[in-house]
Amino acid sequence: MARENTNKHNTLRKLKRGTASVAVALTVLGAGLVVNTNEVSARVRYTRHTPEDKLKKIIDDLDAKENMNYNNRMRSYLLRHKLLESQNSSRSQKTSL
Repeated sequence: MARENTNKHNTLRKLKRGTASVAVALTVLGAGLVVNTNEVSARVRYTRHTPEDKLKKIIDDLDAKENMNYNNRMRSYLLRHKLLESQNSSRSQKTSL
């Protein structure tokens, strides 16, 4: 009987020690988080008035560049595809001989 009580007593002691260490760790970490807070402020951003025709020109230039990039990628893809087809056809001709 005395042994059972000792086991329960030790278990409670371990639980108290673990709980206390977690509480201390959270207190220290929580204090560290509070110390490192930064103040948030709103930034005011000034913009210039850009005429509508300039904006349209910028958008058109960007569209033209994007279209050119797309065309270059498609051309590259088609050339690669033709090259692979020619390689495959030459391989099939060699194997048939």
